[in-house]
Amino acid sequence: MERINATVDELQKRFETLTPAPRISNSLKALVTEGNINPDEIIALIRLEPLLATRIMREANQAADVKSKGFSSIEQAATAVGFGRMYDLLGIYAYQYCDELESSSTYSPEAWKRAITCAVCMESLAAKHKLDPHEAYSIGLLHSLTNAISEAHLYGSRDGSETDTFGRLNSRLKSFGSSGLNYTLFREWGFPDSFTDPVRFQYSPLDCITTGKMACLLNLSKWVTGVIRECDELPDQEMGPDLLVLNLLGEGEQTLWNLVTDVSDCLQRADAILQGKYSFA
Repeated sequence: MERINATVDELQKRFETLTPAPRISNSLKALVTEGNINPDEIIALIRLEPLLATRIMREANQAADVKSKGFSSIEQAATAVGFGRMYDLLGIYAYQYCDELESSSTYSPEAWKRAITCAVCMESLAAKHKLDPHEAYSIGLLHSLTNAISEAHLYGSRDGSETDTFGRLNSRLKSFGSSGLNYTLFREWGFPDSFTDPVRFQYSPLDCITTGKMACLLNLSKWVTGVIRECDELPDQEMGPDLLVLNLLGEGEQTLWNLVTDVSDCLQRADAILQGKYSFA
């Protein structure tokens, strides 16, 4: 466990210096500059920024008076920390790294797009399967946070001496290793089991005995994300979704292909929010 703990500690340090993807960063600054104090509009934008969403959820779950089950969605966490604190976090975060510190790295635009795509896919599937869509969205948005942290750090390395944490492993073992790191990091921050277990079993949802249905939705959402973003997020991407997972949920493959269209529509609404058209929220 020492090796994993050391890696998690390093990831936490890197997370603190990670800056938003450029486009969302500009939207955050614009919101603060305009003095916008509409809670609905602020939360709509926070839902599109994985790093700020993580900070708010972390603060809510680490609070002394946190409920035993914790907070598993951005909306729950924002309510728990209070509007005033949420606005403060937004302002601090929007300008914290405006001087472009040498130690900071940027959340890559591609990683950001994948996170948003998976989140809206999770939200759509959850509504259909009678699960909490807010919780599902939050899991989809943050499920690969450590991957994004590592990716940003590797690309931002100046001397080229940094190496991939799982560089010597094949793609399947890398996937399981990264999901374990995500799980461990969120557990360190006090996230509830209903959030962390689907993240832990995102590549093997049938092994999840606590929140198996949500884990299955995450697994399928990752597949749809791969189709939309044309990136191989799962080892068997080219073979289609896991038929056992589909059967367990009572779904057919055509349902997922239809979901590609639905998610694309959601992404257009997200794009409108980034342009300041909050009526689409």
